[in-house]
Amino acid sequence: MDLDANLPAELSEQHPFRKQAIRDAIAFGILCAITLVLFGVTGLYYGAYSRYRASIGLPTDNTPVITLPVVRRR
Repeated sequence: MDLDANLPAELSEQHPFRKQAIRDAIAFGILCAITLVLFGVTGLYYGAYSRYRASIGLPTDNTPVITLPVVRRR
């Protein structure tokens, strides 16, 4: 039984679109992996930086170090 008889020509083994689709899928996978690695490195850095700030007594939340002056009304 020939399994390729029901498939379009674009999905055959030797078709250039199939080869290009495989290359595109591999490239997309590599880009996704690089993106996830960068997110991981950023998370590790942020965690270490937060621990460092806590160890020297600085706030670790997202409050700014320099605050705007508060205007008091009498």
